[in-house]
Amino acid sequence: MTADDDLQPYAVGYSDAAEAARAALPAIAELEVYRVMQKLAGDPDCFGERVQALSATDRVYRHPDPPLEITYRLDPGRRRIDVGAISLRTMESALALVAVSYSHADTRWRDELRKFLKPLVRQQRLRVWDDTAIDAGEQWRDEIKRTFGAADVAILLVSPDFLASDFVAEHELPLLFDKARRRQGRLLWLAVRPSTVKLHPGIEPLQALNDPEHPLSDLRKPACEKELTRVCDRILAAVASADTTPATH
Repeated sequence: MTADDDLQPYAVGYSDAAEAARAALPAIAELEVYRVMQKLAGDPDCFGERVQALSATDRVYRHPDPPLEITYRLDPGRRRIDVGAISLRTMESALALVAVSYSHADTRWRDELRKFLKPLVRQQRLRVWDDTAIDAGEQWRDEIKRTFGAADVAILLVSPDFLASDFVAEHELPLLFDKARRRQGRLLWLAVRPSTVKLHPGIEPLQALNDPEHPLSDLRKPACEKELTRVCDRILAAVASADTTPATH
């Protein structure tokens, strides 16, 4: 690559889905997509905090007005930007996103947490996502990667099965740890059953939502419900903290 190559704008391409989504936008939003992509083609770093890295190559750009979301892949070697998805965010999608990582052996605790968070969802104070939201036929690994990459707050439901899961260890935790290192959102954990989490150098130092010495499974129902109420308060505080962290937007 020569010095002159660095002065050339990036080529911009659109997937079939992105092209169809762009064509379906209101005229003013379609024009804004064109303007945004022209600026990104000239300088991929021009928008600063409006762009969030989902992976080493994938990015999402969020436009304030109209509330556009553009997901794309950046290839500096080929000087190319490939747009994968374009959408107009609704009020719901603009809410803080709380993503839950868990073992399927702990669906009981996933459901309990969702039940206690439901009033906050109804009040439109946050959104909650876990893998039950993935529709049949979707590319589920891509959806998990995309959602965890976009989450404002991620919660790990820690148990022996969670720590033993190869999928969690190989696909979910590396992405979430990388986000935490880059201060893009908050990463918290909830002790749902006794485990060897103290031996896990990546999880144990993170902020715990409850006392790991007294995981949820050790508590009687009244005490467990009180603890989950406190957990929800701490999650809400984390959401508020994430909202004030520039790297998450």
